[in-house]
Amino acid sequence: MSTRRIASLALVWLFAAASGGTAFGQAMGASPGPFAPYDAPPARGAAAGQVDGEGAARMLRGRGFTNVSVVRRRGPTIILEANGPRGERVQVVVDSNSGAISGMKVIGYGDQRY
Repeated sequence: MSTRRIASLALVWLFAAASGGTAFGQAMGASPGPFAPYDAPPARGAAAGQVDGEGAARMLRGRGFTNVSVVRRRGPTIILEANGPRGERVQVVVDSNSGAISGMKVIGYGDQRY
């Protein structure tokens, strides 16, 4: 093994050890910046029951989404379309048990679909 390769492996090992075992992409709470509305934990009131379509739409509006509409409910998930906080048109999947966003796909920009 060359000296250069050993030095590279040693640097990788040092960076891994310095990270404390946390993966680089692993979130340690609500992420700052433009993805915060997607990663924020859902706001739950005193009634901790299942979320219906209108409750999911209210939750998205509270996170900065506009032009929210419920597309359909599929089992324990609610599929909605909305304009995201940055203007992108998205399809959002909300878990009706927890109220959390469990999936999101950009489908256009503004009122235009791709």
